[in-house]
Amino acid sequence: MDSASPPERLYAGQFRHSIDEKNRVTVPSRWRRDKAEELILLPEANHQFLLVMSPTEFARMSSAAESNENVSARDRRIFLRQLHSRAQHASADRQGRLVLPEELCRKIGLKGEVALVGSRGRFEIWNLQRWKRAHEEETPTYQHVASVIGL
Repeated sequence: MDSASPPERLYAGQFRHSIDEKNRVTVPSRWRRDKAEELILLPEANHQFLLVMSPTEFARMSSAAESNENVSARDRRIFLRQLHSRAQHASADRQGRLVLPEELCRKIGLKGEVALVGSRGRFEIWNLQRWKRAHEEETPTYQHVASVIGL
């Protein structure tokens, strides 16, 4: 993805929400639109969390892979096939409830309380315990980069 182009939406912050018995999670009100919204669900490559983004953001990610000259044509074809086959369409209803496929919930360990984490033009849904560990492990890197850039 071209970091110079701004995202269609900006997701910032972190929230805790529960997944109900129908595998629905409520998208934070700050992140919602006024109407039902189509989204793309994509498990992170190592199944650590679930990426959630607009179709526009997904297309931007796909285009970045297609135009990356540092990846061979063969690897690009394989990556794009895998990327598109792993992605799933979803939609949030007017109340902001997003239904998560059972298979993805099982693979990623999403059950009960989860963390919704903003990540620029997309957000991530994490198993709460896994998020706590990742957040703790990543804090020194965040602090280092913040220092380097003068934050």
